[in-house]
Amino acid sequence: MTLVEYYCLKIKKMGVLGLKDMTFHLKDDFARQPVPLAERRKWFLITLVWIGVGTDIFAAVIGLHLADGQTVLGALIALLIANVILGIIGGYCAYIGSATGLSTGMITRFAFGTTGGRLVTWVIVLVWFTINGASVSLLGESAQYTLQAIGIPISVSWAAVLGGLLVTITATVGYIAIERLSMVAVPLMLFLLGGLIGKVIGTENKGEWLHAVPTDGISLSMGSAISFIVASWMIVVVITPDIARWAKSKRDAYLSGFFGFLIGNSLMIGLSVIIIRITGVETVIDIFLSVGWGILAIFTIILAQWTTMDNALYSIGLGLSSLIRAPKYLLTMITGLIGCVLGYFQIHQWVAFLINISGILLAPIAAVYMVEYFFLNRSRFLFAFIRDSQLKPIYWTALTSWIIAALIGLMTTPPGEGGFGLFQLTTAASLDAFLAAGIIHFLIGTINERFNGPQREVTNV
Repeated sequence: MTLVEYYCLKIKKMGVLGLKDMTFHLKDDFARQPVPLAERRKWFLITLVWIGVGTDIFAAVIGLHLADGQTVLGALIALLIANVILGIIGGYCAYIGSATGLSTGMITRFAFGTTGGRLVTWVIVLVWFTINGASVSLLGESAQYTLQAIGIPISVSWAAVLGGLLVTITATVGYIAIERLSMVAVPLMLFLLGGLIGKVIGTENKGEWLHAVPTDGISLSMGSAISFIVASWMIVVVITPDIARWAKSKRDAYLSGFFGFLIGNSLMIGLSVIIIRITGVETVIDIFLSVGWGILAIFTIILAQWTTMDNALYSIGLGLSSLIRAPKYLLTMITGLIGCVLGYFQIHQWVAFLINISGILLAPIAAVYMVEYFFLNRSRFLFAFIRDSQLKPIYWTALTSWIIAALIGLMTTPPGEGGFGLFQLTTAASLDAFLAAGIIHFLIGTINERFNGPQREVTNV
């Protein structure tokens, strides 16, 4: 009996998942083909996964930024508007994922071509690879801080490694494990966070903190706040199909994407804004500790990062499996272990810079494949075109739109954040790049089709 079969047999005896199903998902997870309809899920289960993605430590950092620049009411209004925008965009990306049943790495081939899609997928994988390492490091720092506060000594590096290994387990097993984790973790996190906010604001006068102006005044306009929130999550939007391909229908996919982004992103950010303004304490962890909930703080941190990072690692594994002919579970496992090594060396100091540059590179990809599907060449988004080698190596209209949009994003990024700082559009570079890619690709693609006809298929290449 192999190690995989032994592990699956143990799980079967526990009544969690059948041997056959677990073995299949552990080894393949439909990485290079559409997810069969019989395996697909209702929108509510997938929504839980997205809520888990949105409830993480980075969301608390966004909340701190909003609390420092806006009133609580202003920040919550900006949060609602931004997450409606994200929900709409994420919903449509999810729609494409369900319609094709394929991962993001496979979908990019329809828009960019076989070679162009591989190039774009390598960019997605490498970007998320570095972000995963930074996230593992950030988890280690937060866990170490909390554990040390309750008298458990551990280094940041080893806390990161342990957290990274935990995440690697569920991501390696595949979507089923991620879904089961979300079914348990999301309600528990909502209960813990709800209890915390109830304890903090129970005796406060709502009128005092809801409209109170920050100490340094309102330094963040409503438009800038909305742009900042949207830009912070654009790197997640591009990989939405990786989860949405499991949706039972296109309607289920859209609903899960819309409500997942709307609810998931609002909870942690909104909670952070309210708590920071009321208490003056800058982290949710410190709030837990201040009310004597140290153990609960540990559970919340682990669950919050676990439900976010396993999705990122899962997407990396899917992307690599579309590029390298090796089992997805093996690629995911190796990636997770490398992430643990990166986390050990504490690279989270670079997380803000990485997210800025990542958004500029990834956001246009989502815009291009959305425009291609909804406005230009929907009929090309069929697995048969990949299976029968009927796609061109490169669709230059898509690749050109992506490159130009990324350059525009760099031009609107301040020099201190890795850009050129030549001009401003929405004040959020990744949002600039997303909008630019959508507009440019629509115009170039429409003109190209008018003169040359639709670029749907070629003979075997």
